[in-house]
Amino acid sequence: MTTLAPAANHLVISVVDQEPFITREPRPSGDYYSGYLVDLINEISRRANFTYTFKQADEHGRYLSTGWTGIIGDVVKGEAQIGGGALTVTTKREEAVDFTKPYLSNSVNLLVQKPTWEDLGLGYLVRPFSADYWIMLLVVLLLIGIVFFVIGKFSPYEWGNVAADRDPRGAKNSFTLRNSYLFALSTITWQGFREAPHSLSGRIMAAFWWMFILFSLIAYTANLTAYFLARPEQIPKMPFKTYEDLLADTNIRVGVLLSGSTESLLRNSRSETLRSIYSKINAQNTFVGSYSEGAKRVKTSNGNFVMFMETDSAEYYARKNCNLMIYGDTIFPSNLAFAVRKGSVWKGIFNTIIEDLKDNGYLEQLKDKYWHFSGDCTNIDGRKYVETGGHLSSLPIYPITLKDMAVAILLLFLGFIAAMIFLVIEIVHYAVTKKGKKIERPKILKNPPKIFRPKTKAAKAGPTDVELGEEAGPSSDGLESVPLEDAEDPGAGSGDELRGDEAKA
Repeated sequence: MTTLAPAANHLVISVVDQEPFITREPRPSGDYYSGYLVDLINEISRRANFTYTFKQADEHGRYLSTGWTGIIGDVVKGEAQIGGGALTVTTKREEAVDFTKPYLSNSVNLLVQKPTWEDLGLGYLVRPFSADYWIMLLVVLLLIGIVFFVIGKFSPYEWGNVAADRDPRGAKNSFTLRNSYLFALSTITWQGFREAPHSLSGRIMAAFWWMFILFSLIAYTANLTAYFLARPEQIPKMPFKTYEDLLADTNIRVGVLLSGSTESLLRNSRSETLRSIYSKINAQNTFVGSYSEGAKRVKTSNGNFVMFMETDSAEYYARKNCNLMIYGDTIFPSNLAFAVRKGSVWKGIFNTIIEDLKDNGYLEQLKDKYWHFSGDCTNIDGRKYVETGGHLSSLPIYPITLKDMAVAILLLFLGFIAAMIFLVIEIVHYAVTKKGKKIERPKILKNPPKIFRPKTKAAKAGPTDVELGEEAGPSSDGLESVPLEDAEDPGAGSGDELRGDEAKA
């Protein structure tokens, strides 16, 4: 597309140094200009068929009692036909000059120093769970050992109350207090266990405990993996989160470009907080003469200096310096455009060309050249970071809380209630069905009584009869004395007589 220019086809364009829009490099042959706006003006001049020279201004422009200064003043006074710096369109400026269609949309954010990681050590391993969930786990572990011990002690069907002949593996002491905690800890680490509970109540408690541990371990492993994968996307927590916090923090100084549009917007803002921040800036006299000066102060401030800066400029410096980033809520949305004198024909010419460059993607390619490909730094946009458990992350990762694990906790609680109910049922059942039918064994006497039985004819006196004396010999009535425990039952006696008769036969 070719656009014819008016007869006077040489223009004076007033500019201010501001990377990456305008960069001036003094040379013996004269100043050399480069940057985003230089490329854009070259393309517009080629299409509109005009030549130009740059006029260096000292600032973008502000209104004083004597009139406008800087780029806006040059255009108003006729010393320049085009205001070509990175001019923000404001209502006050529109009263003095006309603006073309915008070539960039912009806003205002803070340029801050990116906090750096400290060595977390083993502390990184506790991040998947929140502090309240860790406390709950310790309490549950303390209680579950006591629960298994109580079941093992009072359940009549647990290993401690099983007869020895039915316990070939020696599991009698499997659920003492110490071994109950060993059982709980071994199941937490999925290391197995020697003996599972024997009673129904114990098995119910173990089943629900295992479900709770399964859910907890799966959640911990998955969230720890997410934390490790997202570690490059995380930064420590900032000392302030909102502009109200920034205003209240007396250790952090705030800067703004002197005579820029951001200064005017802060001073006249409808927000009381932003006006108070401007008063703080004015009281501390923390104005800066250029964005490059402000970026340098932010970089060397050890986090004690932040600066209000147009977002495009803040992004440029953050991509060049990896310890800087954009931060804070976006305020003062605005547009960047060229300034021309009121009623100038150049407004229409520039508007037509800018619209065409926007449609064919030239403006987007030009922005990529000077912003996205201008530096190697990543994770520069602190606005996308969210607070996740004491730090900031660009990915939505959060510690697991009690609310997240409500189902697992509910299952464990229901298991405890069910186990206690069945423990009571077991005790009552044993008392009713077993204790009433139990036959007490007679106590063994120290000196059991003796009974007497007649000697058989086949019995012969052995040599021991003499040695035993009267105590072991026959009594005066011819009966032999034997202890009670050696007495035979009637059935056994009948068998002996039968065998005696068979011998005689």
